[in-house]
Amino acid sequence: MEARVFLLAAGLGTRLRPLTARRPKPLVPVCGRPMLDYALAHARAHGLGPVVVNAFYLADQVVAWAARQGGDVVVSVEAPDVLGTGGGMRKAQSLLAERFVALNADTLCDVDLTALITALDDADAALALRPLAPGETYGEVRVDAEGVISTLAEHRQIPPVGAERPGTHFTGVHALRRGLLDVLPSTGASCVVRQGYAKVLHERRVVGRLHNGLWLDVGDPELYWLTNQQVLSGALRLPLDPLPDAAWAQVGPRRVGGPEAVQGGDRVHAEGPFFIGQGVVFEGDAHVGPGTILGAGARVGAGARLEGVVVWDGAVIQPGAHIRRAVVYDGLGLELSELLTLGTR
Repeated sequence: MEARVFLLAAGLGTRLRPLTARRPKPLVPVCGRPMLDYALAHARAHGLGPVVVNAFYLADQVVAWAARQGGDVVVSVEAPDVLGTGGGMRKAQSLLAERFVALNADTLCDVDLTALITALDDADAALALRPLAPGETYGEVRVDAEGVISTLAEHRQIPPVGAERPGTHFTGVHALRRGLLDVLPSTGASCVVRQGYAKVLHERRVVGRLHNGLWLDVGDPELYWLTNQQVLSGALRLPLDPLPDAAWAQVGPRRVGGPEAVQGGDRVHAEGPFFIGQGVVFEGDAHVGPGTILGAGARVGAGARLEGVVVWDGAVIQPGAHIRRAVVYDGLGLELSELLTLGTR
């Protein structure tokens, strides 16, 4: 196998807790689909495959996900310890093609992966860089007049050729030659930036390519909620369209299905945008307000009123519950005290 894509899915999802208490972060749903689905669709939209996914935390769930994707997706399970970005790729090195792209499975983006691969004609690695927004604390990366990375956050700096372009950061999306992994430790955990790129920066073979398009770090619960709202509003163009999965939905200006496609739907007052997945059951009169996502198989009790609520597959909304700006996560029959209620941003 010569995989042209490496999806990083082994993290602990610490920032997204408690949503990751029972599932790995890359399998947390956005508008009803796991984030890994979006990452895989992104790669396939560029004709890239096969795919290697690394896994550590709740790895059995990632293995089960991969088994549903077809034979071109394999999992590299890390045990007994997580290996980091560099160690994960080093472990899977024998499965990787001479040129491949690596991306975090828990971000949503539309980075031009084809352009990054092409940039390897004259480089050993090509990093997608994004302008730093006010208040963001990502490490600054600068490129010089030749497009070579001359400042790699706090890790390394080399003399630039011409003027540097400041104010960008690494998106976690990059293309690299397999041989570059040889500079990493052969076993154990390592970081591809600190122990890989920083070591070879002086060779001027690590380049940066500016990305001005979509890039969302679904980092904490509030960012997760906001990401779902943006997808539901139709403001984001993603490589995977969740709308066909709905029984009844309005995503942006587009609609699909109707109350007749949902059990108990004739007793529901729905205001868009909203998303109601397959197999959702309404047990009585209910109000589905703007920004509400009901995952497949969710149950909504009589008299419930929801507005801006992200409900995961199979979750239960208790009768009479009035919920606003919240995430109802993993499990059946969750009590209201288990809701993750969000403040305003």
